[in-house]
Amino acid sequence: MPILLVFAVAALAALLVTPAVVRVVTAHGLYGHVRGDSPARRVPRLGGIPVWLATSAGIVAAVLGPGVNAGGAGPDRFFVGVLLAGSLMFAVGLLDDLYNLRPSAKLLAQCTAAVVAYACGFRIDGITFAGATLDTAALALPLTLLWIVGVTNAFNLIDGLDGLATGIGLVALCTTLAVALMLGNLEVAMACAALGGALLGFLRYNFRPARIFLGDSGSMFVGFMLAVLSVHGSTKSAAAVLVAVPVLVLALPIMDTLLAIVRRWLRGTPVFGADERHLHHRLLAVGVTHVRAVVLMYLLAAALAIFGVLLAFGPPSLVAAVALGGAALSIVLLLAGIKLLGYYEFVEAGAVLHSGMRGIRQSIRDQIHARDVAQVLARAESIEHIEAILGDNAEGLGLLYATVCRESSPVGARSVLPGTVAAGAWKLECPVELNHPNADPYVLRVWTEAPDDLRLLTADRTARVLAAAVRGWLTGPRTPLPAPGGVSLGHLGPAPSGASA
Repeated sequence: MPILLVFAVAALAALLVTPAVVRVVTAHGLYGHVRGDSPARRVPRLGGIPVWLATSAGIVAAVLGPGVNAGGAGPDRFFVGVLLAGSLMFAVGLLDDLYNLRPSAKLLAQCTAAVVAYACGFRIDGITFAGATLDTAALALPLTLLWIVGVTNAFNLIDGLDGLATGIGLVALCTTLAVALMLGNLEVAMACAALGGALLGFLRYNFRPARIFLGDSGSMFVGFMLAVLSVHGSTKSAAAVLVAVPVLVLALPIMDTLLAIVRRWLRGTPVFGADERHLHHRLLAVGVTHVRAVVLMYLLAAALAIFGVLLAFGPPSLVAAVALGGAALSIVLLLAGIKLLGYYEFVEAGAVLHSGMRGIRQSIRDQIHARDVAQVLARAESIEHIEAILGDNAEGLGLLYATVCRESSPVGARSVLPGTVAAGAWKLECPVELNHPNADPYVLRVWTEAPDDLRLLTADRTARVLAAAVRGWLTGPRTPLPAPGGVSLGHLGPAPSGASA
């Protein structure tokens, strides 16, 4: 069978070439750009060389072998295009391994490789989910570039443990190969077999303790190939990509990358910088052994890939159940994982958001109540009545105390507050008589707790609204207004004339 032949050629090539590359690069001291290796364990980071060579051998076998034309018109063009663009990505990664290229140069090269792939026929012209197809039209090129560059860098970031990226790549390729065969995309299946064989042969030397790492040359090449093959392999027609398959086949590196971006943004560190808080790092930090962490990540990647296949090919009733159940389980696992793995960036962000939402809602309520009280103040009969209204409604406004008095008056000193809160209370004073000749004008005197900035800002806003209402009472006509519900009119003994509850 052609697919088995291609797989065998690539695997055998990787098994033979990888140890030879290890001997050559170590003999010449070409370990690749050093990224914190200990002197006791210098491991070459040029694993992209044997992976690229073995994949190329497999693809050549696919082109020359029997049965390749069964894949439809133009399989040679597909193989040449994928290998050409992938080789460009490999070359850029190799240069980065040797000379540590600037991020901008790498990004430019990745975009160039993506454009080459687009020109060779790989493009996202349509997206299919749940039986509905969306034509991407003019967005085909930017979507294609975003997918290729995003997956390439996501796969690069997950290459942090011996054998991790190689194994996850194998899981993704096996799933993509199965989907391609189900849809009759034989040329994609052969390309998956070539890369899969190369990774399997390479894994023999990359699993712990690794004798060689993928490096950027390997991770960028494999990431690029996965981006192209996962989408092209899930194409039902010339313009309909089963979106659930490529997204979930590569969900683990994509999710890890998104988490890293959000984590770094919350920390205020460069979003595209490096750290040791990726999923695999956190598993090691909580006590999981190296091998178990890698195997656990393999199983998680496989589960997500199977989930994607079920969504793409299951009957409608099963798809709905799988989608709802999978979404619920994913949320539970994500929340549990954030806590268990020590991602306190998200814990603190969640606490702040929860507290903030509660505080904002309470702040809005206080402001609405302040407007209601302002309407009642406008119909007060006297300054004493205003004092009574403020005193009765202070607690409902979120204040400890509120009154109107002369600026020099000792009324409303800290001693009027309960001893449990007096020491930490804040006093706000707002003028209510502007440009008044009186040397001792009226002021609104307010005390409030300030456990956070929002509470203090709310109290300040409330005081301004009340001060404006008192100022209006002092300078304008006393027009009776209906009393809004929930606002006390002040207790002065007998109700003032015209007042109603």
